[in-house]
Amino acid sequence: MLKVKDLRNSFLNFFKERDHRIIPSSSLVPKDDPTLLFTTAGMVQFKPMFAGTVDLEYTRAATVQKCIRTSDLEQVGKTKRHLTFFEMLGNFSFGDYFKKEAIEWAWDYSTDVIGFPGEKIWISIFEDDDEAFDIWHKRIGVPAEKIVRLGRKDNFWGPAGDTGACGPCSELYLDRGPEYGCGSERCTPGCDCERFLEYWNLVFNQFNQDKNGKLNPLPKTGIDTGMGLERLAVLVQNVDSIYETDEFMKLINFVSTESGVKYEGVNIDPVRIIAEHSRTLTFAMSDGVYPSNEGRGYVLRRVLRRALKYGRQIGINEPFLHKVVDPIIETMGEFYPEIKGAEKNVKSVIESEEKRFLETLENGMDRLGEVIKKLNKSGGSTISGKDAFILYDTFGFPPEMTIEIAQENNLNVDIESFNKEMENQRLRGKQSWKGASTGLENVFEEIAAKTGHTEFSGYEHNETEGNILLICKDNKEKDELLTGEEGLLILDKTTFYGEAGGQVGDTGEIVSDSGAVFQVADTKKYHKTIIHLGEVRSGKFAAGEKVIARIDSLKRNLIRANHTATHLLQKALITVLGNHVKQAGSLVAPERFRFDFSHFDSMTRDEIKKVEEIVNEKIWENIEVETTISTLDEAVKEGAIAVFDEKYDNVVRVVTVGDFSMELCGGTHVSNTGQIGIFKLLKESSPGAGMRRIEGATLKGVLQRLWAHENIINRLTNRMSTGESDLIKRIEDLMEQNRSLEKEVERIKKESLLSDIDTLIKNAPVVNDIKIISNTYKNVDVNKLRELSDAVRSKDENSLICFGSNINGKAILMCAATKKSLEKGVDCGSIIKDISKIVGGGGGGRKDMAQAGGKDPSKLEEAVKRGVEIAESMIRK
Repeated sequence: MLKVKDLRNSFLNFFKERDHRIIPSSSLVPKDDPTLLFTTAGMVQFKPMFAGTVDLEYTRAATVQKCIRTSDLEQVGKTKRHLTFFEMLGNFSFGDYFKKEAIEWAWDYSTDVIGFPGEKIWISIFEDDDEAFDIWHKRIGVPAEKIVRLGRKDNFWGPAGDTGACGPCSELYLDRGPEYGCGSERCTPGCDCERFLEYWNLVFNQFNQDKNGKLNPLPKTGIDTGMGLERLAVLVQNVDSIYETDEFMKLINFVSTESGVKYEGVNIDPVRIIAEHSRTLTFAMSDGVYPSNEGRGYVLRRVLRRALKYGRQIGINEPFLHKVVDPIIETMGEFYPEIKGAEKNVKSVIESEEKRFLETLENGMDRLGEVIKKLNKSGGSTISGKDAFILYDTFGFPPEMTIEIAQENNLNVDIESFNKEMENQRLRGKQSWKGASTGLENVFEEIAAKTGHTEFSGYEHNETEGNILLICKDNKEKDELLTGEEGLLILDKTTFYGEAGGQVGDTGEIVSDSGAVFQVADTKKYHKTIIHLGEVRSGKFAAGEKVIARIDSLKRNLIRANHTATHLLQKALITVLGNHVKQAGSLVAPERFRFDFSHFDSMTRDEIKKVEEIVNEKIWENIEVETTISTLDEAVKEGAIAVFDEKYDNVVRVVTVGDFSMELCGGTHVSNTGQIGIFKLLKESSPGAGMRRIEGATLKGVLQRLWAHENIINRLTNRMSTGESDLIKRIEDLMEQNRSLEKEVERIKKESLLSDIDTLIKNAPVVNDIKIISNTYKNVDVNKLRELSDAVRSKDENSLICFGSNINGKAILMCAATKKSLEKGVDCGSIIKDISKIVGGGGGGRKDMAQAGGKDPSKLEEAVKRGVEIAESMIRK
């Protein structure tokens, strides 16, 4: 029996023997495609090749692509075939072979390599595709009655996203036998039963869909096939579901053994969900996606919290998902080495997220349980949008989780009302991914198609001669650009570096033979076309005119220094923190740089100092910086560091700093490290879970920092009337004086509060010999409320206390009871649980002491009053 790893290798070997370039899986984060949250198909990384917007280095390719789809998240784990993370086998042709070869090879792999009986394979084709029918029937020999014609809904594929290649398709099905069928004599591929399982989709790309949905003929036809690895394994291993295939069973057995939960009965779905979702989390985080409240991160947080919710159902109440990372890496790490390198970081982030959510999950489930109980009692059928919002905002419940639990209880959720609550009260707006793309993107695509590639001479020169190929104004092509007009110029040759790889675009000027000046404010790059954005300062420019492109060389020198510094920085971070460090983003500008990388904790001061020492030592060693041209495979074999989600050509530039650093990079760099001068880290922070961000500077940026610090010191010495050498002592003396004064203020404040206790006790209502003492305060923290309640209880053993305080715009509630009031039936935990809802919060505690926080301090008096009423009813019983 072929195992899953055998299927991966056999597929790639089969197509390698047929002259296909074996391309590694691209990142789960699509590059340069704002229409997709995640990579959802094997062809995503090849969209520019199908569209004809890039030069082809090869015309045949084969991949095993990592994919994530979450559109049916609530079904995952509950059906036999739904997954969030899956692998897609695919072979591709870019203007090379077409239907004949694609069909023949699909048949040969299915029958000769996999060993499927030919008589059990059925075919579906697009209803009008007679060419595909003839190939299947006449060349392959598939009986006409086993070739089914289906409509556009079933047999016309794509695009992946809003735009891209698409076309009619043909699918291969395996007849699993009548025991899987519906019993109908008309049962064929396309039926909803389990008998005919589709396992391979051959897409014949003939069209490119634009942003308006129009189908335009592709410059060259292509082939895009997709075969789900997990689904193929079900058929090859003759099992009933994807969860019974060999790699999944390893994970399921681990979850069952490690948790002590038997994989049977009602436990089956939760165990599957934990195993499946852990794969998704591991692979997504290894590609730099971390849980957050927006975009991809929000999707990942939903997946994680859904797994935790189902874990709770089978008694897993402690962080557990991070433990599943180890068997995932053991099972899949050989084929996907990137998950090995990210192991420590991924486990740390998952565990941190688990702890964070489990703290609120129980209270949230209790709150949702109360809502459901009230609805069942009242005969209601819909959870209100307000309740759903409180669950989300207070307890971190994604609305999808609320919906799923509601459905399990035959209830609905008022999502429209929930969305209104989100719009009114959410702290941060949610930006759509499609809106994140620049308005110029479609213009750039059209420009690139018309002008082709730009020759870049900026590695060697600061200025060069070129010809204007195209002028664009207001997103439209123009013949000329006049004084004062803003627009875009595209030349056949330029020294201007287009923004790419984190390095900002160059500025400068483009000058015509007649003396006209175009001030370049920014430079962009679309694939290999360089686009100059700016304004005509004098004269006019016309298409076809000869010009001189001249960059701002001072800015370029500063950029070079910062860019090479980031290379030294990455190597220093790996040296100090470990091999899990991976670049996740960067910005290289003249005055500063920013470098994002994978790491699970904030850097210590010693670590920061060590990194600075290493980088500066390499700068002062005046090491030669060498740039060479190599193939991608050779460079990686030599040890060059690559940015994982970056799409590289087969021929790459390799930037080497002695024997210290080697990276793939298309940016501009100094010729030796001494030109960097000095390196300084300015700030270390976190842009998201599992990520750290360093901001730093060299040359001008360091000088600006020194000037800023000098200004601060001068202002302080003038204000303190002391010299620079005595400044720290003067500040320490003032701080000590301030601490003494603060203590005195606190003492007076405490005495004032305690002096009011006798009055509160004296005026308190008495119920069944118990005095109910209540009050609200301003800016009295929870510790002082506790001291006050202790003071009251020590003065009167027949008392119950209910206090509230507005501190920094937040509500705090506290309830405390003496032993004698407890004997009369008082339960502080129950009181707090009820009244905390009034201030928009939650909490609880013991019978003798409980506290809560809330968002609405304006209702403190109402909450305390309600607390007194509840206490009175308890005591009267």
